[in-house]
Amino acid sequence: MGTGAHIYKLDKPLSHGEMQSLANQLKAADANIAYAEPDRKMYPMMTPNDSSYSSQWDLHETTGGIRAPAAWDLATGSGVVVAVIDTGIRAHADLAGQVVAGYDMINDTAVANDGSARDSDPSDPGDWVNAGECGTGEPASNSSWHGTHVAGTIAAKTNNSLGIAGIAFNAKIQPVRVLGKCGGYTSDIADGMVWASGGSVSGLPTNATPSRVINMSLGGGGAC
Repeated sequence: MGTGAHIYKLDKPLSHGEMQSLANQLKAADANIAYAEPDRKMYPMMTPNDSSYSSQWDLHETTGGIRAPAAWDLATGSGVVVAVIDTGIRAHADLAGQVVAGYDMINDTAVANDGSARDSDPSDPGDWVNAGECGTGEPASNSSWHGTHVAGTIAAKTNNSLGIAGIAFNAKIQPVRVLGKCGGYTSDIADGMVWASGGSVSGLPTNATPSRVINMSLGGGGAC
């Protein structure tokens, strides 16, 4: 080899563990052996064809990213339901077929901004506010569509030549709406966590597809 190493071919196949054990024995037996390791096979890693994938440095960049292509060769989220406890969800081409039934947990109709309190529709009507609506001196803001953003980050359709690649693109998203105008209450968030995980919440139907993972990209003031 160009590195000065030598390759030895064995007369029978060994498991990875057996090969590693043999390599360790060789190195221990001869002080002239600088290192010994199995000659592993490598394979092309998955590269999505989504139009904006090249901009998703956080997925594929080797230094600052999570190096998702290597993980995708091992798992893509199949069979996993991820509850996104957030602002709800909007229809989007990159999320078509990626969503299971969720719930709107918001009790306060002013926060809900959809004309009703708790119901089975986790659609996000928007969380825009006027100046001062969330307190004196608080600025106006546009709708965040935060829950849809998070859902896409987790499980956007991938290899569909559209938009972005999802991190766990074969997982399903369960939208649980707890945030609306001016945020959301911890009581609604707690009920959302219980329901999403398959627990019982008074007055709500049983969750037919309990989540194995819960994502909550939210926060607030005060001590725990």
